[in-house]
Formats: sequence, C-alpha cells, structure tokens
Amino acid sequence: MRSPSSNRSNSRRGQDRISMTPMIDIVFLLIIFFLVSSHLSRQENRHPVTLARAGTGRLPDTEAGPLTLTLDVNSKIYFGGEAISMAELPDRIRDWVNGRDESTANRPTQVRLRIDQSVPYGKIEPVLREIASLQIRDVSIVVNPNSGNSTAGGKAP
Repeated sequence: MRSPSSNRSNSRRGQDRISMTPMIDIVFLLIIFFLVSSHLSRQENRHPVTLARAGTGRLPDTEAGPLTLTLDVNSKIYFGGEAISMAELPDRIRDWVNGRDESTANRPTQVRLRIDQSVPYGKIEPVLREIASLQIRDVSIVVNPNSGNSTAGGKAP
C-alpha cells in the first residue's frame, strides 16, 4: 500500500523536466552564425580568376587572416570582392591594417594575391610596389597546385 506522501513525490518528479526552448534557441543562433560567417569567408573568392599552376610551394597558414587582393583577366584590382583603383589601394590597405583587432595586431601583415594567369607581370609589379611601400613583407601569390604534387601551395578559386 502506498502512502499519499509517496504519490506526491512521484508526481513532482514528472514535473521536473528540462525546458528545451532555450537549447533550441541557442542551436538556431549557432546555425545563423555559421551561415553568416561562411558567407563572409567566401566573399574574397567572389570574383572568378583562373589561377596559375605551381609545382612547388607551401600551404598557407590558415590561422592568420591575410588580406586578399584579386587581379582579374582585365587587370582590375579587387579588395574583398570590391573593385578599386590603383590610387585607392594604399589607403585601403592602411585602413585594413589599422582596423585589425588586438589579437592580430601584433602579427605581421599578410597579403595574399589572387592573380589571373593571363595577367602580364607589368600589371602585377605596381601592386607589389605599393604593398612594399607600406612595409609589408609577407606576400604570397595563390596558385592551383599541380595534380601530381601534394605539397604545392595555394587554393582553387
């Protein structure tokens, strides 16, 4: 025979449940965060270029966030997906360097160039000179790796 007090404790246990609503809210916020961040990370590759191939090189450091500049087949310069002129380039790079947060401000500035393989070096050199005039020494050119060499640097567009 059960006493009334034991029935009361059993009914309370059934009511002690974890509310799933806050957990579902957090999951939806995480989904939105990752969707937005993946969209922003693809923004640098928005303008398509045909990259040159390389047989040697090293893979880029993915922890540091380099500045990505793109030169397309028409030798237009793209800064983060936006077309800019050569005259705007130094100011935009300075603004980007000065706008970095404290965790990356102490690291050397990295610039990654995505250049269409048909762009002549005469169009690339002024960009390299502008970057060098800003005392930026860590510059890499993104290339497609040869299919037979797994140590080649760069990424596909």
